[in-house]
This record gives sequence, C-alpha cells and structure tokens, in this order.
Amino acid sequence: MSKKIITYVIILLIAIALLVGIFVVNKQNKNTEEELKLVKVNEVTRSVFYAPQYVAINNGYFKEKGMNIELSTGQGAETPLPC
Repeated sequence: MSKKIITYVIILLIAIALLVGIFVVNKQNKNTEEELKLVKVNEVTRSVFYAPQYVAINNGYFKEKGMNIELSTGQGAETPLPC
C-alpha cells in the first residue's frame, strides 16, 4: 500500500474514534441529568438568612452535586398548641 492510502486510513480511524468519544460523553451527560436526587427542603419563613441557599439553587450549584432541590415554605414554628 502506498503512503497516501495509509495516511487516509489513519485519519479515518482517528475521526471515527473522536466521533465515538463525543457520543459517549454526550450520553453520560444526559444520564447524569436524569439521575438527580430529589431533596425536599421546608423552610420556616422566607428570610435574608437563607440568601446563600437561594443563590446556590438559582446558580445550579446543587445540580452540579447531583441534587434537585424542591423548596417550600412552612407555616412557622410558633403556632399555639390546642388546649
């Protein structure tokens, strides 16, 4: 075989390897998004003290760590007990 044919075969094999690698990485990213753990967070009230939590949720820091946050606000902790 001539050097031209060998060169074309090598280039073709490298291109195929790159395409296969791209598809494998893309599939892994899709699987990662589907495998997020649902974490339900119930806060007592909306407060400035929870600001870091709100920033982390909106910037996607929890999703980077594999968590999907479901945030809800409760009724408060100071409800009187029935007598």
